[in-house]
Amino acid sequence: MFHVEHEDNTDKFLEYFVEGARKLGFSFEEDILEKFFLYNQELSFWNRSVNLTGLKTEQEQAVLLFADSLAGSLVFPKDTSLSLIDIGTGGGFPGIPLKLAFPALQVTLMEPRGNKMAFLHTVIGKLELKGISVLQKRLEACRSFINEDEKWDIAISKAVSLEVILPYVKYILKKDGKLIIFRSSEINNHGNIKGMTIEQEIPYELPYEFGKRVVSVLKHVP
Repeated sequence: MFHVEHEDNTDKFLEYFVEGARKLGFSFEEDILEKFFLYNQELSFWNRSVNLTGLKTEQEQAVLLFADSLAGSLVFPKDTSLSLIDIGTGGGFPGIPLKLAFPALQVTLMEPRGNKMAFLHTVIGKLELKGISVLQKRLEACRSFINEDEKWDIAISKAVSLEVILPYVKYILKKDGKLIIFRSSEINNHGNIKGMTIEQEIPYELPYEFGKRVVSVLKHVP
């Protein structure tokens, strides 16, 4: 485990992030932690003029944005070179943290708003990330992805509800593709998930009394 030995703000952000990541079974080398820290710096700077997050404290951002994003990998297949689209990524969550943790992932960040697009391009450049792109498109405008090789193996979202995503799943996921959704509780109404089957739901707990969460995995059934 990396020991936090930085000063000032670095101490607090990395302290909270390292503990949150540890709770989910992650530890990172110093070079990757520095990328997470740089990412948070850019997020905080841009958030003064662009509404990227309503979270105010270092602890909230480190745990609820950065560490929590890693929970999506609890249900990843062993082959992490798959393609992933992050729907409604906003400030890049969970797509960029997952890319930092799993460099082989081919990540697409879907975000319709131009000011957030500018932020995402800036962060990708500063973090020197490869195999990641930004798609300025709304989910409901994704009917053009009609060929299998244009679609994704995994769709994931922290910000968009299951109900909003479901009508468009067939346009974005490959056959047998999977949808990963971050939730506060398990899915109760199974009758409202036409075209999908629930493959698994994994509960997890965040540190610092931020509570319990669930990551739900649904499999596409054409």
